[in-house]
Amino acid sequence: MELLERTRILIEESRLFASIISEGPEGPEDPAAMAFSMIHNKTMITQEMLQSYYRMWTSDRVYEVDEDRLSSEMTERVVYLSKMLFIEVLSAIEYSAKNVCSKRAPELEESSHLRSIMRESFQLGIMTEARNREWNDIITIRNLAVHNNSVSDRSKRCQIGDVKISMRPNRMMKGPLYTFVELSRLAMGYYYEWLGSLIALDKEMSI
Repeated sequence: MELLERTRILIEESRLFASIISEGPEGPEDPAAMAFSMIHNKTMITQEMLQSYYRMWTSDRVYEVDEDRLSSEMTERVVYLSKMLFIEVLSAIEYSAKNVCSKRAPELEESSHLRSIMRESFQLGIMTEARNREWNDIITIRNLAVHNNSVSDRSKRCQIGDVKISMRPNRMMKGPLYTFVELSRLAMGYYYEWLGSLIALDKEMSI
């Protein structure tokens, strides 16, 4: 199942990023490393639940609903779980980014939320316009998932990594089944990239 494979990759990459950041002077208590650890734990829980549904899906058990309805209900459960993971991942990144800014980037400290942090980072020249556009799309999708039940309030087609998402007013956003898991992985990778740019800026300014 592709969704489980993408979840496995997210777990491995979060563990790797946490390990790399933990080798720094602040060790595992570095707020940046803690974000990856939180993502790892949330993804592990999601994977366990997805595996449980997958076993139900592929078992010989007979259900009292027809196959099409069962498939639809299972898909809804999977989308819900992966959406909750995506929301948790963005929450961990936003919380960590604020703490990182307060310690390493006073010029970004006044930014009160993730979108403004990434916008200011772009204006400082440590992020490309294309990456800032992807961050804006990721955050918009997160906000719609949290506040609008994933129902779009605009017409837009966007691509983040290899994920293509279609939005139409007053309709659910459309994308592949793995959309939220893959967006979680991409957001985490872009956050790791942002940390590297921030560290490079800090070294440059201290010279």
